[in-house]
Amino acid sequence: MKRFLFAGVCLLISLTGCSFHKAAEDKAEIVVWHWMSDRQSAFQELAKKYEAETGIRVRFEVFPHGVYSQKINAAAAAKDLPELFGILGDKKLFSSFIKAGLVDDLTFYMNENNHRWKNSFIDISLAFNTFDKGNSYGVPPGIYAVPIDTMGIQFLYNKSLLAKIGVSPDSPPSNWEDFIKDAKLAVDKLGVSGFVCGWGENWLIYCLATDYAFNIMGQDKFFATLRGEVPYTDHDWIKVFSLFEEMRDSGILAPGIITMNNKEAEQIFASGRSLFSFNGSWGVNTYKQMNPSLRYSVMPPPQAGRDYPVKIWAGAGSSFVVSRLSSRHYEAIRFLKWLTEKDQQVFLVEKTRNLPSVKGCDSKVSVSMKQFLKNSKYFTHPNLWPLNEDSRVVEAINIGIEKIIIGEKTPQETAVDVDKVKQLRMERK
Repeated sequence: MKRFLFAGVCLLISLTGCSFHKAAEDKAEIVVWHWMSDRQSAFQELAKKYEAETGIRVRFEVFPHGVYSQKINAAAAAKDLPELFGILGDKKLFSSFIKAGLVDDLTFYMNENNHRWKNSFIDISLAFNTFDKGNSYGVPPGIYAVPIDTMGIQFLYNKSLLAKIGVSPDSPPSNWEDFIKDAKLAVDKLGVSGFVCGWGENWLIYCLATDYAFNIMGQDKFFATLRGEVPYTDHDWIKVFSLFEEMRDSGILAPGIITMNNKEAEQIFASGRSLFSFNGSWGVNTYKQMNPSLRYSVMPPPQAGRDYPVKIWAGAGSSFVVSRLSSRHYEAIRFLKWLTEKDQQVFLVEKTRNLPSVKGCDSKVSVSMKQFLKNSKYFTHPNLWPLNEDSRVVEAINIGIEKIIIGEKTPQETAVDVDKVKQLRMERK
């Protein structure tokens, strides 16, 4: 009898222990790492709502932008990643996480219920996170991340300042010559800068340079350059570099532009100290906080070439991937599905003033934000290109343009310097 009682107690302890373990698993958190400090409070509100609806806790952990990538890389090396995280970097870096077995392929879940989840997204945002068959990164075709917003990068102009120099606020310059003329008038008549941008974050230099490379030489020739078939000393590339020389010589650039971070540039534009800026749709929220009375609008980069359109960088603003290492990746996927439903997307639009990643939220998007989605047929981005330039060559382009702006190099000298780096990288490969 004692043996039977002892066995029963052991069985009860065992079952109770399993129940406790299961309860602990059920209560385990989904942890999300990100860098979007301006959205942390909105994310926390959504986490509370999700827990109330499902009983599952979600914890958003935010890290400074400058150290975020280091945090992710260290966690990847230690195989200690959270359930959900973002990857800051180009598609090559993204592919390295996939090939290391750290990121879930979400294609199956996207295609469930007759592609319901997949079809809910704005096409260009989802394309950011898709690797097509035969891609140059060697990644199996699939969808590997979920966009939570959409972004676009275009020119902005101060409507009040434009009116003061005698130009209709509804008729901003559409070509390069008029852009330079209007920007110079703002400098001479109003004492403000003609153009400001956070070129201390030099990816914005490369963004503008490639916009105009597409415009001056066309898509085919641009991609031929990336393949090494057209040299950077080609006359069309010298035309691209010469645009920055023209901005310098006309005196329209804000002082210290090449060391200015984007937040400083946004402050200058928001305070009415510059007629034009080059910035992304995320700036709508920033300008609202800095100067709610600012009267501005959005326009595509003014045409410098006549034969091809100016391309506009656009796509997913921020995305989350699901860790393949987590035992709770299915729960993480369910949370991402919920996060990208219309109600949650509308909440984020209203709270953070970013563009949604899903369709059907147009009525909640402000006029300023909608303008960033105009000219969608001209949208492009390195994440959508069939191949990308070597990072050392991109660095040489950015440094070369900086030297043009401060007068240390001519466009021709920059072209030679960039081409030397390109040839060295081609030889090494």
